[in-house]
Amino acid sequence: MGNNTKFKKRNCGLFELIYDNKKDNFDVTVEIVDAIMGSGKSTEIFKWIDANPNDKYIYVSPLISEVGEGGRVHREVMHTKFHSPNSDDEYKTKSDDLLSLLKRGLNICCTHSLYLMMTSEHLKEIKDGGYVLIIDEELGVVDSYDYFSKSDLDSLIGFGCVKKQDSDGMLVWVGEDKNFDNKSHKYYKLKRDIMNGILYSAKRADSMLVLQLPIKLFTVAKRVIIITYMFEGNTLSSFLNLKGVKCKPFTEIVLPEVDKAEIRKLINIYEVKGKWKQMEKFKFSNTWYTVNGKGNASSVDIKLIEKFIISFARATGATYKELMYTFPKNRNFEAKKVSTVIKPKGLIDREELVFDDDGKECHKIEKVWIATQTRATNDYAHKTHLVHAFNRYPNIAVKSYFQDYGQPIDQDTFALAEILQWIWRSAIRNGEPITLCILSPRMRELFLDWLYDGEKQ
Repeated sequence: MGNNTKFKKRNCGLFELIYDNKKDNFDVTVEIVDAIMGSGKSTEIFKWIDANPNDKYIYVSPLISEVGEGGRVHREVMHTKFHSPNSDDEYKTKSDDLLSLLKRGLNICCTHSLYLMMTSEHLKEIKDGGYVLIIDEELGVVDSYDYFSKSDLDSLIGFGCVKKQDSDGMLVWVGEDKNFDNKSHKYYKLKRDIMNGILYSAKRADSMLVLQLPIKLFTVAKRVIIITYMFEGNTLSSFLNLKGVKCKPFTEIVLPEVDKAEIRKLINIYEVKGKWKQMEKFKFSNTWYTVNGKGNASSVDIKLIEKFIISFARATGATYKELMYTFPKNRNFEAKKVSTVIKPKGLIDREELVFDDDGKECHKIEKVWIATQTRATNDYAHKTHLVHAFNRYPNIAVKSYFQDYGQPIDQDTFALAEILQWIWRSAIRNGEPITLCILSPRMRELFLDWLYDGEKQ
């Protein structure tokens, strides 16, 4: 996650949860299905559900195509009926319908975003109903918090309104001034977030704040299974460890070995040569792309990346339909706050007239810039030419927080897991060949080391 505005808006229901943040001993042990893309994780889980029809299930996926009406869960789970929450005249929101389905004890499939809107009432029904929770792909659980400045927090600590919990850095509101409860007060929002138990601070600096989702999301169900890849050392692993939640492998399905030799046959690595080699010195990090930072990208550097994307497309014969590329959103062709953006001529997002399944005309955006955090979508499975121009690191506040409390995120695992998810949005997910160019030397080395299992190419 990188946008806490979205994070907060999407999860507003959870902010009404007041819960105990002490080191608890949770009964549930989270079970992890950790396997490479294309190994058939979801298919085998569906078979396992069918083989255990007496349990009640909640299946959570980021894809509406998986969990919506007529989606993959409904089609492939043959002996266990699932229900997808909907909004209609009876239930004004999907969240209302979800609560009704839980109260009736039905099997449910829903999106990540809907699951993250649950209130304490939803979670109580999950616990009382003895549900088995299956989460396909990791939920974003921690994000940076930058609504207020260091001086704002220093002021509140100085006034004796806020203190920090030693065990995990949770901020606790101890002030008694009722003026803060007025919605027009400068610190109303900050007090609300602190009171709701979602705001934490790193040890090294009180101003390094992070938002955290309630751990109850992973502890109220009778059983919790997470389907992912490269779990250990990543954000969710650190989060669960910090909260004292035990994890273990899920061993009730058998997945076939994926031969990386077969993957290698599908990937043509596009080498950066000639005048473009000067980009090897670029850092490609989020900080490097930031405007006006000392030693960061110049306008000339930014335009060189733009020219390279055009050159890549010409050399490989890729049109905007086959092409996808990534770099920070603040240099995207739609960015408003910078004077120099990456906007390769003829190779940006555009609206197209298409026909739906009923033959009706409709408009669709053919996206070319695909956010580096994108995962678990089939929308770009037709993309065959990829340029990755982003050297990825965990958010500094999130990384610092976990490191300070003894659960560091492995920054290389984080970067590799993310780039793999991004690459597997393309045609390779369907077993089709792709041409891939990774501009950051670090990211390229991480990927090739993974692809060749550490052997020299």
